[in-house]
Amino acid sequence: MDFLWGLSKWITAFHVIAVMFWMAGMYYLPRLYVYHAEAYENGEAVATFEVMEHKLLKIIINPAMIAAWLFGLALLLRPGFYV
Repeated sequence: MDFLWGLSKWITAFHVIAVMFWMAGMYYLPRLYVYHAEAYENGEAVATFEVMEHKLLKIIINPAMIAAWLFGLALLLRPGFYV
């Protein structure tokens, strides 16, 4: 675990970036749901919004969430954190 101490600044930076991506996706997802509902009410094609929602979840939000958790746990496991 000593190698984590040398990488501490990099892990922190990647953790912050991952959290930013995660939260940006979470803020945009409800907007897509509103567009989806409006298109459904107007009788327009909703397939585009379904694809956008799916890609946002699977390509951006879920990997960013996993990365944020892993980098956060790595920060917790670094030596000297509990001292």
